[in-house]
Parts: sequence; C-alpha cells; structure tokens
Amino acid sequence: MKKILLFLRDVIELYIPIISFSLLFIAFILQVFFRYVINRPLTWTQDIIVVGFCWTVILGACYTMRRKGQVSFTMLYDQYPPKVAAWARLAGNVLIIGTFAVLVIPSVNYAIFVSFQKTAALRINYFWIFIPFSYFLLSIIGYTIEPVIEDWKIITGKLDDSAERKLDQLMKEVEA
Repeated sequence: MKKILLFLRDVIELYIPIISFSLLFIAFILQVFFRYVINRPLTWTQDIIVVGFCWTVILGACYTMRRKGQVSFTMLYDQYPPKVAAWARLAGNVLIIGTFAVLVIPSVNYAIFVSFQKTAALRINYFWIFIPFSYFLLSIIGYTIEPVIEDWKIITGKLDDSAERKLDQLMKEVEA
C-alpha cells in the first residue's frame, strides 16, 4: 500500500507537472505559429496554456517542497544559537501549518462550487483547474510536519542542531 501511495505522489508531484509543462509549451508554440505565421489564431491553445500553467506551478511546488528545494530566508536564524533558531523555525512552520489547514476545506468547497463551469474552448471542468490547490495545501502541511518535529527535538534537547544547519556548517568548512 505504501509503494502505491508513494507512486501516486510521484505521479501527482512529478509526472503531471512534466506532462502539463510539455503540453503548455507545445500549445504556446502552436498559438504563436498559428497567430503570427498562418494568421489564423487557435482558441483551444489558451485553455491548455492556463491549465498547464496552474498544474505545473502548483504541483511542481509540492515536489520542490518535498526535495527541500524551496527558497528560505535563513539569514537571521542562522546567526542564532540552535535552540533559538529552532523556536523561530517552529513558530514559522506552525503558522504555515495552521494557515494552510484553515484553507483546505474552503479550497475543496470552492473547487466543487465552480465545477458547474467549463473553459470556453475545450470545456474543461473548472474543478480540475482548482483542485490541485487543495492537494498543494495538504502536501505542504505534510512536508512541514517533519521540520516541526525536528525543531521540537532540538528545543527539548534530544537533538543538538537541525540537519540543515549542520549541512550549512559543513559546506562553510569545506569552502574555507
């Protein structure tokens, strides 16, 4: 069961964004070609570009968070001692979890609410455009729990420092 869930996570966070970006890119090239070379604009390409962009950005962000590749501004708490930095990270991550948790049900409700509407050309149900945002919220909550646990271990003295800070210190030593 775990392998199936991990495979589904890869499909949602890795393969769907790859496919959606590829389709977005092809549709964009077709749109430019037909509009400016043949002088006969296509209407359906706009639907693919918008849906592809939404899926690529939202689901790709989930994969980025999983790989810890997101941008984080750590300049301040890198200067703090480990426990103070852990408290600062913990506060920020709890704020993220709380805010995103509050948004989950309204985002699902909104996706269901707009499901009676369809895009102009391809008649894609708006549910499929907005539901990835709900997955995004749940995914970010899930990926933020691990750093919260790690920071709590630092605060309670079960860990001396976060793995990220240890890696940063090691990189600085290697560079020096």
